[in-house]
Amino acid sequence: MKTYLITGAAQGLGRTLTEQLYALGHQMILLDKDLQRLNALSDQLQQQEFTGRLALYPLDLLGADLQNWEEFGQVIETEFGKLDGVFLNAAILPAFTPIEHFDTKQWYEVMHTNLNANFQLIQQTLPLLLKAKGDLVAISDKDCFDKPAFYGAYGVAKAGLEQLIKSLANEHCEKCLHCYIARTPAFATEARGRLFPGENPMQLPQTSEIAVELLTKMGIMDKPSTDFIEIISTP
Repeated sequence: MKTYLITGAAQGLGRTLTEQLYALGHQMILLDKDLQRLNALSDQLQQQEFTGRLALYPLDLLGADLQNWEEFGQVIETEFGKLDGVFLNAAILPAFTPIEHFDTKQWYEVMHTNLNANFQLIQQTLPLLLKAKGDLVAISDKDCFDKPAFYGAYGVAKAGLEQLIKSLANEHCEKCLHCYIARTPAFATEARGRLFPGENPMQLPQTSEIAVELLTKMGIMDKPSTDFIEIISTP
C-alpha cells in the first residue's frame, strides 16, 4: 500500500485518479474545497470491496493562508510520515478572455489558485516525497501551448507550474524525486461543459482514459491505454 495525495479530488480527473488508485489498494489523501462532494466520494468508495484507505482534507486553495499551509504540512507528516505521490490537479479555468479585458481580481485569483498554491503544496510535501523517492505530477494543458490565445491567467499559470516542476526536478535529480508534467488534451469534465455548452462531451476523451494513460505511463498501472497525454519526465 502506497500513499498518494490528490488535489481537486472531488470531481473530474482528480476523482477518477482517486477511484483508480483506491481500486489498486492504495491509501489516498483527498484534498478539495468541496467537502460535500468529498464526503459523497468517500461514501461511494467505501461501499465497494476495495482495500484502499481514505483521508479527506478539505482546503480552499484560494483562501488558504500561510498558517493553513503550515498546519497542512504538520498533519500530513504526523499522520502519514511519507508520500509516494502527489498529483497537482486542482485548477480553475475562467471564461476565455483577451488579456486587454481580463478582470484584474480574477487574474490574481487564478494565479494564486493555479500556481501559488501549488508552490505551497510542493514546499509542504517535498520532504515526504524525497523520503519515499516519490512521484510529483503536475497536470498541465496542451491547448495553453498549442493555441494560447484567450487562456489568460490560466495559461500563464500552467506555464509557470511547468517551469516550477522543471526547476524542482533539476534541483533534486540526485535524490530520486520523479517529476512528471502531464500535458492533457481537452477532455470531458463538468467545468468544460459550462464553458462549451454546445460541445458534445462524448466526442472528447473521458477522464477514465486520461487517468489510465497517466498511471500506466508512470508505471503504477499496467493496462492498454490511449495516447492522449504528452508526458514530460524531468530531468
